[in-house]
Amino acid sequence: MRFLSVLFLATLLLVGTILVDAKKHTATAVRRREQHNNSIEKRHKYHGRATWFVPSLHGGSMGACWEYEGDHEYVVAMNSVQYGSLTNKSGWCFKKIRIYANGKHVDATVKDACPECKYGDLDLTPPVFKALGDLDTGILKITWHEI
Repeated sequence: MRFLSVLFLATLLLVGTILVDAKKHTATAVRRREQHNNSIEKRHKYHGRATWFVPSLHGGSMGACWEYEGDHEYVVAMNSVQYGSLTNKSGWCFKKIRIYANGKHVDATVKDACPECKYGDLDLTPPVFKALGDLDTGILKITWHEI
């Protein structure tokens, strides 16, 4: 009888140790997966069209994010669908994004909204547009993501 009691206790200790180790392993795996998912979400790529605008001539130098935007700054106006309410400052305000077109890329800051742009579209200041293509084209197919 005593032998069975010792054997039972030893088995319980062994199973308990295995379960604790398995929980630690699972928790670590879940943490890694969450970190990986967050980095993927941040790198989500959007597709759309880019147009260009001159802040001082098209809507004024005060952007939807309530900050001055110069004609020669690397600034974008985000489509209103992603920007959100045009009467409030968006969560996108002042975020840096990387824009790709024609095998080139450029980084810019979201400081404005483009009410007539569709989901994925951006309106770029001339220096941003010129980094990707010729102003005379007027419209570029783009891909972009937050950086």
